[in-house]
Order: sequence, then C-alpha cells, then structure tokens
Amino acid sequence: MLVLLCGCPQSSTTPPSTPATPAFDPQYLACGSTVPVDSGDPNKPVITLIGPRVVSQPLHGTYAEAGATATDPREGDLTSRIAVTGLAALDVNTVGDYLIRYNVVNSAQSAAVEAVRLVRVNAGTFTAQTARDMGSTAAHLAYYEHLPVNYSDDPTQKFPLIVYHHGWGAGRFTEDGRALKTQLSGLALGNLVKLINDGLWDNTRPFIVLSPQQCVDPLLPTVTAQRIKLFIDYAINTYKVDTSRIYMAGYSQGSGNTWDYASNYPQQIAAVVPMSGGYGTSSGCVLKQTPAWAFGAADDTVVPAQNQVDTVNSINNCNPVERAKVTIFPSGGHGTEEEFLTMNLTGLGQGIPAHDIYNQNIYDWLLAHRRAPAAFAATPSRIPFGDSARLEWALEGAADCQASGGWVGQRPVRGAEDITPVAPGSYGYVLTCTGPGGAVAHSVSLTVQAADSPVAPPRVFRPDPW
Repeated sequence: MLVLLCGCPQSSTTPPSTPATPAFDPQYLACGSTVPVDSGDPNKPVITLIGPRVVSQPLHGTYAEAGATATDPREGDLTSRIAVTGLAALDVNTVGDYLIRYNVVNSAQSAAVEAVRLVRVNAGTFTAQTARDMGSTAAHLAYYEHLPVNYSDDPTQKFPLIVYHHGWGAGRFTEDGRALKTQLSGLALGNLVKLINDGLWDNTRPFIVLSPQQCVDPLLPTVTAQRIKLFIDYAINTYKVDTSRIYMAGYSQGSGNTWDYASNYPQQIAAVVPMSGGYGTSSGCVLKQTPAWAFGAADDTVVPAQNQVDTVNSINNCNPVERAKVTIFPSGGHGTEEEFLTMNLTGLGQGIPAHDIYNQNIYDWLLAHRRAPAAFAATPSRIPFGDSARLEWALEGAADCQASGGWVGQRPVRGAEDITPVAPGSYGYVLTCTGPGGAVAHSVSLTVQAADSPVAPPRVFRPDPW
C-alpha cells in the first residue's frame, strides 16, 4: 500500500521522520490576502474608462469596446500598456453579466487601481446571478453576484449593497489550507444564493447582493474583519455601490462574521441582520453604533437562541440611539429553514412574544437605514500589534487642520492615512480644524492588543448543514 505525502509516494511501513506538509490549495494564500485595493500611493498610475461603466448589450448584437486611458504622474501616458482581460469570455450570444478588467503597471512596478466595465448581455431580461470564482476577478474571495434589473439604466445611479455571509460548512478551505469546497456550488445550497437561483427573489428590490465564499481558517481569526473589509473595498471599486447604504447579513458562522465586522468597523455598515449566532456580551457598547435585527430559533440545538438574546441585550444596555431587535422563531432549528424564515419572509408575523415579533419586511427595514459618513474615523478600531489601521476624515468647511495626540502635523481637510503603532496599548488621535465658526477638535481612539490578546475573534459555529 502506498500513501501520497506532498505528491511523493512512500511505503506505509516507513513513516516519514517529520510530519507531512499539508497539500495547500494554490489559491489558499490569495484567499487570505491582506493587500488593499488602493494603498494610497500618490505615484500610482490612474486608469480612466472611455464610455460608460456599465453597458446594456443586446443579445446577438455587436459589442464595441470603448477602451480606456492610463496616465502616470511621472511617466505620462501609459495607455498603450493597459492589459485588458475578459473580452475573450464575453459572449454576445449568451445572456449574462461579463466583467471587462483594465490594469496597468508603470516602470517602477506600481500598479494602478483596477478599472472595471460590466457588460450586461440581455434580451430584455437579465441573468439572475453570476458566479465569480477566485482568479476570475481582482477579489481575494470567490462570490456570487446579483445585480438589480435596472443596474444599467442610469449611469449616475448607485445602489444599496447587501453582503451576505454563509455558515461554516460552505467555506472554501479547512483549517490547514486544504480545499474543502474549491468551487462556489456549495453556497447554492442555502442563503440568498439559493433564494435568487430558485427564482424566489423579488426583482423590484434595488439591492446589489454579493455572497462571498469565506476561508474558514481559524488559524487566522484576528483578520476576518479585515479580509471582509478588503472585499467591500473591492465591491465599491467594481460596482455602483451607494456607500451610505451598505448592509450585512449572515447565518451561523456568517452571523459571527457579521457581528465581528460591526464590532471592528462600527462606522461603515448601515444595518446588520445576524441569524443563528450571537457575539457574547462584551462588545455591546461598540455594536450599538450599528442598527441590528438579530434572529434565532428556539429549537436550535447547535447555537442556542439565548446567544443572540444576550448579545442584543448587551447592546440595549448601552443605550443605543436605535434599540437593537431580536426575533426568536418558535421552530426552525439550525439550518436553512430558520434562514429562509428571515430572508424569504416566510416567518413574517412569527416570533416568541417575549422578544420582537417579525413584523416588518426585513428589506424595507434595511432600506430605512442610511449611514452618514463619519467626519473622522479609525478602521478598524482594534488591531493586533503589528497590523495597521486607517484614519479617514472629511471635514469640509474647515480651512486648516492640525493633528495631535498619536500623530502630529498639518493635515488637509479630507484625507486618509495608514498608521502602525509601535507598541500595544491605547492611542488617541486628534484632528483640530479651524473654520468660520472657530476651532473644532475631532478625536478617535485605537486599541492595539498584544499577540496573546486576539482582537474580537469571530465566533465559530459548527457543524452547519451547508
């Protein structure tokens, strides 16, 4: 009998002297990417699309590629160097949404932020959903994409975004990096992917829906929120996203990811819908900054519904501007039934009376929330030592701004800056801006935790049926 270790056959009677190295999927490292869409380098080249960002292309018609231009602050015109991908896959005889991608690199090997054109081949109706596997886009995660039917009508219109997180069992990799589900088909068994594929989605809803396939890798629990932030940054760069209306929902492990994101990036998400998974009771005073409606099932034996109740109670104990809600269905277990009760609206009117009745269409509830841009924010607000956070501010109306506290010097009235503190601890950053009404100080805090103090690790819930 032969066993295969690292691709090399050995006799089973002669065990190796050292443990075998796991056979990592070649896309594993990309899945764990921490490379931002835009590093903020002012010396990057810039790509500008010629023509519309979204094209409605009639089925069987002729597609005319408009192209793009590229300029570099030092080298000038780089248009001839633009690499265009996606044209070979564009099929004007098949209804679908096709991404045309434009990239360029200058002589210093500094790459421009990718520009993307979306071509909607249609016969009056559009594809319901598109699978975007790893390597087919600039995203470090595979995902399903649904676009509103009127996405190509008005070039200036932007749309609300729902980022939907699946449960543990639909993840792409195991703990050691070996493939669990190398294709996206596993996501189609539950959540919004299934509802859309099964024709149960109401096409009058205005949402872009992106359902990323997560790397279920508990070896790197402290970067989960950062990875999701990178995916949202990618989405904003690629799609016509209304950044004041970004929403997040998730089931089981995806519920933990949703709470975790709202804890680490409390200024970005307009509202969240976590299902079948709480987040403890220590983060309520941070989570209170994001409107939340949580769901669970009384007969869930994998993740007790009390977990959600405890998290919501911890939020409400911190006197949020908007009271967090929690609905506990009498039944639904830990599976797609409870998930669909919420997202397919079949649970409307239900709920144990001791908590909130599901008395409003969840999509209407989401759309009632809009996130005003923060004047000054640190994202994330907590990082492990050695990582970086980004300070972002927009203080129009001011004439001059001065930084103090954890940073010093003059700053523009709008900008962003990455910071890497030199030691664990709590840091305060102050920006004092002077305008017609005098000087106003704005401040944010950043917590840097030692390596043995993980940053709000996501709660792991398993097993999931999907």
